[in-house]
Amino acid sequence: MGVGVSVDHFRVCVIGAGPTGLTTLKNFAEAGITDMVCHEAQAESGGIWVYSSDPERPSVYEHAHTISSKRLSQFPDFPMPDVYPDYPSNRQILAYMRAYEAHFELSGYIRFNSRVETVTREASGRWRIVVIRDGVRLEHTADVLVICSGHHRSPSIPDLPGTFCGEQIHSARYKSPRDFKGKRVLVVGGGNSACDIAAALGDVADHVSLSIRSPQVITPKLVMGRPLDVQFAKLHRPYFRWARDQILKLLLPIVVGPYARYGLQQPRYPVLSRHPTLNTMILEQLRHGKVTPRVGISKAAGNIVGFKDGTEGEFDTIIWATGFRIEVPFLKDVLPDWGEATQVPLYLRMIPPGQRGLYFIGLVQPVGCIWVAADLQARLAAAEVAGTWRRPDDMAARVERDLKRDARRYKSSHRHAIQIDMHEYCGKVRGELRRSTG
Repeated sequence: MGVGVSVDHFRVCVIGAGPTGLTTLKNFAEAGITDMVCHEAQAESGGIWVYSSDPERPSVYEHAHTISSKRLSQFPDFPMPDVYPDYPSNRQILAYMRAYEAHFELSGYIRFNSRVETVTREASGRWRIVVIRDGVRLEHTADVLVICSGHHRSPSIPDLPGTFCGEQIHSARYKSPRDFKGKRVLVVGGGNSACDIAAALGDVADHVSLSIRSPQVITPKLVMGRPLDVQFAKLHRPYFRWARDQILKLLLPIVVGPYARYGLQQPRYPVLSRHPTLNTMILEQLRHGKVTPRVGISKAAGNIVGFKDGTEGEFDTIIWATGFRIEVPFLKDVLPDWGEATQVPLYLRMIPPGQRGLYFIGLVQPVGCIWVAADLQARLAAAEVAGTWRRPDDMAARVERDLKRDARRYKSSHRHAIQIDMHEYCGKVRGELRRSTG
């Protein structure tokens, strides 16, 4: 590795040029802050939406589509093309992001093939950023650090009771159903990725089982011919909010029917206390017998996997669609390890109390599109840096109140550590923006 010397200083350093990084650059530039640099580890922008067949390259899988609808996924000042379907493909999303980047002239801020190695805080308060760019180690300083690298980087794989002799991979390494043609595959997980993968494999693999440890709310993407999230948004009107969960509980049997008909466990918890799964195909594949529903795993021996209901199956491959750990390794000397956290103490899910000049954009898990929330977060961060918004003096107390509220709302788990109520959250950030003086 070569060694370079850099004494550059920037007002703002953005890490990551995926959708959240691009909207951060755009909003800071619009606030008059153009002394910026953005480090992107890959050779192009777009983040995980740049599909790659390389299992070591984090990316969407070949057949991925958005979970949220076009209408509720587009940036407010840059609508998606009218010809896009309700749920665009990964290729369409990447084209949209590239058009957004070109329209707002963001490319000049981005340094590609530039991987951040470490970030430290100097005595002066400035950040010192060490990067490896094209094999050369470089350093520079910045007043403000904005983390836009997402939370789909460090796979979480639970311990498997026993010994499995077949192949095991995390869903982060899954790329295409063609790779599993003729194989017996067990997909573990009940989230969107698990259901997407199992549904796609159902048409290719010799056998597919889907192991869901605990009851999971799974709904189709379309209800009465319209995207579910568009219909769901109606329940956020003030006169519905208090009874929203009860309304959803009444609607689910109408929309989905009894989960037992799919071979699934019936959820008994408040619908919004856990992250629901939006997937039409998996419900069809279960009813067509192309995917076999399973409960949680109890044991493994050789190629045999046993389940907690006493059934067994023989498999060639286990795909662990079991989520990701929240890790920011280059900030290990600045912030605590959140890898095992069930809550993350950030004001508005973006600002660490007691830390000036540090923001997390897009570190949220909504029932909806992350980018829409990230656009608002970036506007607020830019407003503070520009001096038109002032953070509250009781920020730490507000964070504590929010964490207590979320502990009552959501299941205590890694998966829900950064969960938000999308409409409520965006309303709160907009309220803060209205307090700005710019």
